[in-house]
Amino acid sequence: MRWDSCRRTVLSVLLLLLLSLLSGCEAWTQRGAKGIGPLPKPSPGEQHFSSYQPANPYIQLADGILYRKMYEAPGPSGLRIEVRDLLVGPKQHTSKVSLPGAAICEMRSGVGLLTSGDRPQDLRAGATFSLPEGTTFSIENNSDEPISIRVHLIRAE
Repeated sequence: MRWDSCRRTVLSVLLLLLLSLLSGCEAWTQRGAKGIGPLPKPSPGEQHFSSYQPANPYIQLADGILYRKMYEAPGPSGLRIEVRDLLVGPKQHTSKVSLPGAAICEMRSGVGLLTSGDRPQDLRAGATFSLPEGTTFSIENNSDEPISIRVHLIRAE
């Protein structure tokens, strides 16, 4: 007797839940989405752009490639050390560029192809490579994320 009572209660609750779920979904499908469309453009007097400027913004080095200087200091015996970040946007191909010194580079993010002279080299996050002073190169980013490269430049003062 007790099992029948419990079973009836569980079935009643499940039936009630099913009915409320169906009625709620049915009401939503009958109403449909009530979007209002895009917002109207603000008048010129209503636009208030931020005056914020980053302390160390990226600067365009060449077509498709940006850089920012992170650190610079004198090195040993007449050398100058500079640390830069290079940035190549998603699906970008840079023009040929050279850096002002010998470079030791570390890929921080992204996937691409570096072409230096006639030598293509695959680039992946974590990879390191070097470029002699005066070498021209281009970078092709085929991925959907930007390529970020940390560059340590060593040049004569």
